[in-house]
Amino acid sequence: MADIFKNVNGEQIKLEGAELIEYNNLQQAWIDGALERKKNKLRNKRKPLLEEADWQIHKIEDAGGNSSSWRTYRQALRDITNSPDNPTWPTKPS
Repeated sequence: MADIFKNVNGEQIKLEGAELIEYNNLQQAWIDGALERKKNKLRNKRKPLLEEADWQIHKIEDAGGNSSSWRTYRQALRDITNSPDNPTWPTKPS
């Protein structure tokens, strides 16, 4: 493993002991959080699509229509975080 340094008043000082352990723990926490960051990115993209689907479902049901295609689409949007490494976005009903 390569040495890790910090800059203190323009001087490069090697991290050792507790500082090195803290640095390694922070690095591991960042790595461990990768999956959750991917899911959050998908959730942010998905949110307006879910809001639109909800609005369409209510509009269709208020008019006495069949909202099953929008409900299926909405569930597919909800399931998008099940495969965050390779998400397949559903097609919006017409």
